[in-house]
Amino acid sequence: MAASTTSTSTKIDWNAIGALVNAYHDATGKWVDYDSIVAMNWTPGTTTVTPMPVPTPAPAPMPTPAPAAVNWNAIGALVTAYHDATGKWATYEDINAMGWKPGGTTTPAPSNPTPSNPTPSNPAPTTPAPVNTTLGTGKDTFVIKISEDAYKGDAQYTIKVDGQQIGGTLTAHASHALGQDDIITLHGNWGAGAHTVTVTFLNDLYGGTSATDRNLHVDAVSYNGKAQAGGDFDLNSNGSHDFAIAATQVVTTPTTPTTPTNPSTPVTPPSTSGESILPSGYDLVWRETFDGGLGKFSHNYGHVWAHDGQVDIASWAGDGFGQSGAMIAPSGPSAGFGYGLFSWTVKGNQDSAPGAFMCLWPASDQWPGPELDMAEVAPDGSVYSTIHWKGADGSDQFQSYKLDGIKFTDKHTYAMDWQDGRLTGYVDGVQKWTTTEHVPKDFAHGGENSVPGVGEQAAWAAAYQNGDNLVTLYEATYSTHSVIG
Repeated sequence: MAASTTSTSTKIDWNAIGALVNAYHDATGKWVDYDSIVAMNWTPGTTTVTPMPVPTPAPAPMPTPAPAAVNWNAIGALVTAYHDATGKWATYEDINAMGWKPGGTTTPAPSNPTPSNPTPSNPAPTTPAPVNTTLGTGKDTFVIKISEDAYKGDAQYTIKVDGQQIGGTLTAHASHALGQDDIITLHGNWGAGAHTVTVTFLNDLYGGTSATDRNLHVDAVSYNGKAQAGGDFDLNSNGSHDFAIAATQVVTTPTTPTTPTNPSTPVTPPSTSGESILPSGYDLVWRETFDGGLGKFSHNYGHVWAHDGQVDIASWAGDGFGQSGAMIAPSGPSAGFGYGLFSWTVKGNQDSAPGAFMCLWPASDQWPGPELDMAEVAPDGSVYSTIHWKGADGSDQFQSYKLDGIKFTDKHTYAMDWQDGRLTGYVDGVQKWTTTEHVPKDFAHGGENSVPGVGEQAAWAAAYQNGDNLVTLYEATYSTHSVIG
């Protein structure tokens, strides 16, 4: 029932109000407040009820029919007295439930008082304890230390050894900020050769600040008890990172003295097919398989997309054969990589249309300069390598070498061995050329380092194109060896 807001000094005939409400109930079977009955112009004896003008939704019916005789004056007196004492209107039922009596001067306590020792509504989260996880069986053992920056859940990841996933999706628990580590132990029969451990971060989440950023950290990697150099890496976004595990060297005592290897003589890797196999005497520094996206080759432009463990790079006829490429970012002469063996496993879609290339680009990003192109395509379909250098007058100078018998539309692994004073080119492990002329120095020897890349530059040869020009990169590696000066 709506309470009147008129002054309490006005005499209210509560019995007359109650009589009208009771009469309406007797005639209609419904309980309705007095003001609504008056608004309907309903009077006792009326058999047809005019709908109320506004009530949407209709007032909820009283749960229990009022007694046949209600002392409305007594009810009104209690409600009015409560208002006079507290300045608030309340229903008769609520006043009774409070136990309030005329003469009370204080407002009753709330029906749901605050406990004397309230529990915080947002208790501080508890940092999960680090975990130890063991996977696989075998005589060889990798131990990987993992931590995380948790945000709205824990970081999830997978681990592969030489391209084979070990176990399922793993969840990090150790806090990087607290210096904790989860210990992941992998068992298998991998042997003494070089290996690659790949950790892939699956569920990055960034809330806009360093405190609201989920990240995964690899803090250390060891193999058969030997800590691996470069075994720590921060994965701050979804993707993969490869950890190169050096081959275990077996030490033997020679029966006759060995003759030192002449640094100027190239080391010829054994023949391989498809993706490169690390030759004997080489130490793999990294291998990029693009299982988690562009990976190391994240510096890209034009039409580049990674999928299913490969990267496609295209020069579209429809946009005038614009340039496209993917590479490791050139960020200064000392960045990138110095002397070593670089490889690219690629395949093109045209064998007589220039455009595609694999190269070592100057880490300073300055040209003309020491650009080393491992493979390009000529209009007659031949594949060749080119060495570029800056001439005395500042112009670009170059010398090319043919890669005989190679068809660019077949999948091949191209490799360039950069040593102090010598460059050598290989295709599928077979030496195709070598030179000691115009060989640049790396940063450690007074020159600048290089960064590997793959791309398309077809506009200059638009007349030779047969539609879109596409090159696919499946794998790239960088290794060092003992003969480097």
